Amino acid sequence: MPKKISFLSCSVLVIFICVIAYTSNVYPNESIDSTQNDLENIQQKINSLDKQIIQKTKAQKGITRELKQEEKNISKTKKEIYKIKKRARNNQKRLEALKKELTELEKNIEDKRNNLSLNYYHSYTHGKFSSLQMLLEGINPNEISRDQRYLGFLSKAQSDSIKDIKKDLIKVEGNKKSIGATIKKIASLKKAKEKKAKALQKEKVRKKKTLKKINLEIKSKKKIKSKLIADEKKLTSIISTLIQKSQAENEKRIKQKKIVADNQSLPDSSLDKLNFRKLKKKLKLPVKGKIIHKFGKKRPDTGIKWKGIFIKANEGDPVYAVAKGKVVFSDWLRGFGNILIIDHGGNYMSLYGNNESLLMKQNSMVNGGDQIATVGNSGGNSANGLYYELRKNSKPFNPMSWTTLK
Repeated sequence: MPKKISFLSCSVLVIFICVIAYTSNVYPNESIDSTQNDLENIQQKINSLDKQIIQKTKAQKGITRELKQEEKNISKTKKEIYKIKKRARNNQKRLEALKKELTELEKNIEDKRNNLSLNYYHSYTHGKFSSLQMLLEGINPNEISRDQRYLGFLSKAQSDSIKDIKKDLIKVEGNKKSIGATIKKIASLKKAKEKKAKALQKEKVRKKKTLKKINLEIKSKKKIKSKLIADEKKLTSIISTLIQKSQAENEKRIKQKKIVADNQSLPDSSLDKLNFRKLKKKLKLPVKGKIIHKFGKKRPDTGIKWKGIFIKANEGDPVYAVAKGKVVFSDWLRGFGNILIIDHGGNYMSLYGNNESLLMKQNSMVNGGDQIATVGNSGGNSANGLYYELRKNSKPFNPMSWTTLK
């Protein structure tokens, strides 16, 4: 496995560690940006490999075409060598036949020369006797004359035959030399073709090695590409996870921004002896929970400003009176749901809306810390919680300016 791939694998591992770190302390956008950069680097490497693979594939096709041509040339040259060898064999056979013919002609000439010599000898022998001697010996003169003419004709025929044979000898010798020259030429041509075939074979071997090398390079690059694609998928998955976590974290931060405070303390009757106007900065909130909408902020649905605060709490949680007073309203009211209003004297009032149930009737007297209702979402509210207001002379003011969370 190439070192580059190992490095990339390590990079992916580091990124996974970053994801773990992200879930605790690392700011998610930094992890996303870093991982996105790693992903872009891998994608660039994949694109670069694609280009290299395309180039190598083109080279592969070119070498394959050249190799095909080399093999065709080798086939053609081998065929030519085969024809040359066949031609050489035929010429060799002709040469052998001519040698045999030449031997026979030479033997024929030798025989005819011997016969001619014999005839010359007989002619010479007969020529030594005079006509008188032949007559005295009783030889018929006509026979003598006929024999002499016959020997003359025979000598001439044999002489002409020898001349013809000599001509044939010259012709055969010429053919022999011509065929010998042709055989030498064919041998030279054969040698040249065999040399060419050897060179072509050598080039074929070289190109096969080149093709094998290119094939291995393509295979290697495709393997690296496959690994990079796998890493790309991992990084894409990591980025998707990081984005989801980032979105969840952002939503969490948005929700946390909405939460002004988390109240865990509740009112009691310890302040009942004091006049309400003296309770500023001493009141406790009427329910445990998180303040998610604060006084004076615009409602996201209507754009109207909040005239109180909204404390998110669990359905059914108890709602307590913040101070002693008289219940002046306990009923359902549009926009507020089940609402209860307490008059604390001195024109100060507290309002408790969106309740699940109202536990005190109108005109009931309550002390600080008495349970007056249970948390709900009446009045069309989407979340469970308590809507809480403080008013003086019917005008709302910020209840948090009168509240302590300690």
